[in-house]
Amino acid sequence: MSQELTTALECVDKSMRQLRLAMLDIPYRREGFKNQHNTFVRSVAVLRTALSYSRSQLEPPSARRRRRGSPRK
Repeated sequence: MSQELTTALECVDKSMRQLRLAMLDIPYRREGFKNQHNTFVRSVAVLRTALSYSRSQLEPPSARRRRRGSPRK
């Protein structure tokens, strides 16, 4: 499950980079587009941060134990 989340976060990062490049060709102040863009980007940043923090909760307990340096059972 953690690998799926990592893949999804990488796709979101790629899409946000593409959006940033696409914004270069769009007039910012056109019909409130800049405000909508900023609201969207902030929302995606909050979502990405929350998903990134939840990654450790999605790992199986045995993987968390190994990562901390505890021996396997």
